[in-house]
Amino acid sequence: MARPSLIGNAAPRIAIQTLEGSQIRVWELRGKAVVLDFWASWCVSCAEDLPVLSGASTAHPAVAFVGAAMQDTTSAVRVFEQRHPHPYPVGEIVAGDYHAYGVFAPPVTFFIDAQGLVVASFAGPLDTQTVNHYLGLIA
Repeated sequence: MARPSLIGNAAPRIAIQTLEGSQIRVWELRGKAVVLDFWASWCVSCAEDLPVLSGASTAHPAVAFVGAAMQDTTSAVRVFEQRHPHPYPVGEIVAGDYHAYGVFAPPVTFFIDAQGLVVASFAGPLDTQTVNHYLGLIA
């Protein structure tokens, strides 16, 4: 579960490296709302979340969606991505740590406002109504 103390505070620094080799530093996305999803290739609920998150990312192009793979290998992430394509970047964590967010097991999704403050978090599989509710708080 996510640390409740994060709500209202600055999001901890975290960065991912995509399979294409680019790095996305979430702290550099200030000025945009961010949906940060912690997931893993072996997580069944994470695969079930993808259509919901993909639809939301397409419907909200002004919001940056980022997927941070945790407890995974590059090859497992690559296979997962081939089986479950989606429109937003994902990759392994290369700076920071999911523990700083209080995450112990995926999926956990954080909703970060344009000032870099954590507005909400949600542990477990998402549905469209839930995502839209949290997007309304940051977008």
